[in-house]
Amino acid sequence: MIMRTAVAFAGFLAMLTPATSRADTVLAICKTGGCECSLSPLSAEEIMFMVGDTFGSDTPVDPTRDTLVWEPDLGIVSWSEASRSDIQRSFGGEGDCPIKLFPEPPAMVPLDGTWQWRTLGETTSGCPAALGGMLAASRVEFTSTRVDWNGTFHPDRLAANLPQPEMAGVSPYEWREVGPYRWLSDNVQSRNCTDGTCAEIALALNMTLMTPDRISGLLSLRSSIDAPQAAILAGFGMADCRVQVRYDIVRTGP
Repeated sequence: MIMRTAVAFAGFLAMLTPATSRADTVLAICKTGGCECSLSPLSAEEIMFMVGDTFGSDTPVDPTRDTLVWEPDLGIVSWSEASRSDIQRSFGGEGDCPIKLFPEPPAMVPLDGTWQWRTLGETTSGCPAALGGMLAASRVEFTSTRVDWNGTFHPDRLAANLPQPEMAGVSPYEWREVGPYRWLSDNVQSRNCTDGTCAEIALALNMTLMTPDRISGLLSLRSSIDAPQAAILAGFGMADCRVQVRYDIVRTGP
C-alpha cells in the first residue's frame, strides 16, 4: 500500500456527499476496526487531475481497478491494489467491504435571485512559500449577480462572474456533467516549449449544486516547468506547483 499525507485531499473530502457518487473509483474510508466503501464522488479523471497517478510511487495506478484508501484519523490517503476484503482485514474488520449504493437524489432546482461567489480556503503544494499567504490575503467576495436559472442548474449561467483563465490560446470553460447537479470544466490547459524548457499550466473548475441556494466547488490549478535546471526551480517552488481553492456560490437575496 503506497502512503502519502495529502493536504490537497482536504478539498476532495469537502465535496463528499452521497448524492454525487457516480464514478468508477472505489473509495474506502478506514479506521481501526474496519472500512466503509462507496463509489468515489469524483471520476477517475478528476482524481488523477487533482492528486496524480502514483502518490509517490514509480508505478502508476489504475483508478478503475485500485482502491483509494482514506484514513481520516491520520490524514493519510493511499492507493491499494489489494482486494477490498484484504483492505478490510488490514484495519481489523471483517467481510469484503461492500460498496454502499445510494438512492437517486430528489429533484432540485436552484432559486432565481442574487448569487455571490465566496472563497472558503486555499491549499498549495510545491509552490513558492509565500503563495499561500498571498492567496489568503487576497480573498475577495466577487460582485453579486442576478441569475435566472430557467429551472435547471448549469454553470454557464454564472459565466460572467467566474475567474477567467488569463492564458493565451486557451478556450473558455467547457462544461460536462459528471454526476447529479455536478459539473466539471478541465479543458483550460496550455503547454509551451522553447530551447529545451517546457512550461505547462492546467486549470479545472468543479461545481456542485448542494441545495437550492448554495453551490459548492473546487478550483484546481497546476503549473510546472520542465527544464535542465529542474532541481533549482523546485527549490524556488516553480517546478510543480499545485493550488486548490474551495468556494461557495450562495444566493443572497431576490
